[in-house]
Amino acid sequence: MSGARTAPPGRVAAPMAGARTGYITLFDVRFEHGYYNASGGTCPDFRVVPAPACAALMSQLGMVFRDHGTGFSVLVTQARAAATIAWVRSNYAAGPQGQGYWTWLSFLMVPTNPGFISITNLPITTNPMVQNLHFDNRAAVSVGGRMLLSGGGEDALYPVTGASWSVPTPAGRIAALRDLSGAPVAARASVSDGVTRFDLSTLPYGWYNVAVTSKTGKPVAAKGVPDTRLYVPQNPLSLVLLDLLLAQPVAGVGDAAAFPIPPMAAPPAKGAAPPPAEIQPVALTVAFQPRATYWRYYVVAQGRGHFADDLAITGGSVAFTKSAKALPNGDQAVLFSAGTPLPLHQRAPQRFALSGHRQGADGSRDAISVARLPTAPATPVWPLSSPKEALSGSSEIYVYV
Repeated sequence: MSGARTAPPGRVAAPMAGARTGYITLFDVRFEHGYYNASGGTCPDFRVVPAPACAALMSQLGMVFRDHGTGFSVLVTQARAAATIAWVRSNYAAGPQGQGYWTWLSFLMVPTNPGFISITNLPITTNPMVQNLHFDNRAAVSVGGRMLLSGGGEDALYPVTGASWSVPTPAGRIAALRDLSGAPVAARASVSDGVTRFDLSTLPYGWYNVAVTSKTGKPVAAKGVPDTRLYVPQNPLSLVLLDLLLAQPVAGVGDAAAFPIPPMAAPPAKGAAPPPAEIQPVALTVAFQPRATYWRYYVVAQGRGHFADDLAITGGSVAFTKSAKALPNGDQAVLFSAGTPLPLHQRAPQRFALSGHRQGADGSRDAISVARLPTAPATPVWPLSSPKEALSGSSEIYVYV
């Protein structure tokens, strides 16, 4: 039977060229952004850097990393594919904390567009030196035949830390560091004056969590500090830490189609042969949403005279309120403020028109007609005073007529 090869969501058919190239794709990750509607959503705003421990692991396992400018791929030599699966099997954790196949690759997504925060549905105050986004493929969901990781909103933002992390630890309490799996991490620590200081300098860059318990092991809330932080380098300055698990850690955690090694049960008894497994290439899309801002048109009269009361902006279903505004340079402007936020786009679909009249001091009356007003630029975006609209902002557009 002939025909096109098909694959379930998240899977990409292994390329026929694999036999010639000698490589099998583990992950093919693409970046999309709703702002870039003129280029099909393809996002060119990141370069990707494997974290040092990840780079060393990929070299050990015979993996190859390729940055495509709008995403990246991780491949493994065909000769090492079986050894990679065996290595994942050998790293099964049987303990109550971090139980399962917790093996992952860590990548730093370094922004190359200084205006990325302005165009993205993130708090306008987001500072990569203070906080980063964290994604991993356990959260990937199938949408329209693709496996998506959402890159918007503030839920995925975590504070970043350097190599030292101090956590308040009152008397009778014990603080323990845990990694992405939830298993304790053997980090150097010292306790004094009610504070536990963790030294992360010997640990891989990544996601870490602090659990504070009583001496009997009962969980206790650690007040005053976030319990989760991202340990990332200061150089390069990343905005996203992306962890990609090689296998579904335990049954029911994440969509099985998001992991290149099919689900595996706990290792069989000693001496028994494990069931066969084959790498299934995974395609993931990290999708960012555009920021929506309140557009504000400042219409300024050039020359003598003033605008008549009929000056108006029309087009679409957006209502504008009109008011007088004195600009810092002394010019008088008519300010039109949109009542609802509008998404920013590379090619904005909105088409607003300006019409009205200019009234001269001598009684003259000249018609004003601008068939298509300029749309909001990508930058700057000004923060709003309301904390409830941290994901929004205002865009100022100046029109001289």
